[in-house]
Amino acid sequence: MVVDTISDFLVSNNYAKKFLSIDFGLKYIGIAISDPNNIIAKPYGTFTEEEILNKLNVILVNENIYGLVIGKPYHFDGTESQMNENVLTFSKKIEKITSLPILFIDERLSSKPYKSAKNTSKISTHEKSACLILDDFLTLYRNSLSGK
Repeated sequence: MVVDTISDFLVSNNYAKKFLSIDFGLKYIGIAISDPNNIIAKPYGTFTEEEILNKLNVILVNENIYGLVIGKPYHFDGTESQMNENVLTFSKKIEKITSLPILFIDERLSSKPYKSAKNTSKISTHEKSACLILDDFLTLYRNSLSGK
């Protein structure tokens, strides 16, 4: 179930469960998971779409995941990128696997620092980007809990 706001997303999480973020790519999908206190993002792995769709339920249960955060690509001017349609199609596949809430978060610049770095593979780029997406979300999460 895709939700529109962070308040809808957080309505029943009691800080006991973690979050999983996804950096979607046509070839590879990076995954990051929050620590048990929802303070930092930890890289979890890089998968193909088929691999993640086959393993997602097991990951969600084993890692005690409350909700999924998916990076949504925008252009610098705020308009949706062509990749958005692929992300939405992918999220529909996830909705068939789980009823956990899904929140889209702006992922502009999430992979830019890694794409230009030397000695960084495509695989680690997506995983690291998923960490940045989750870190952005966790900041919003902590601020929403503190009433800011």
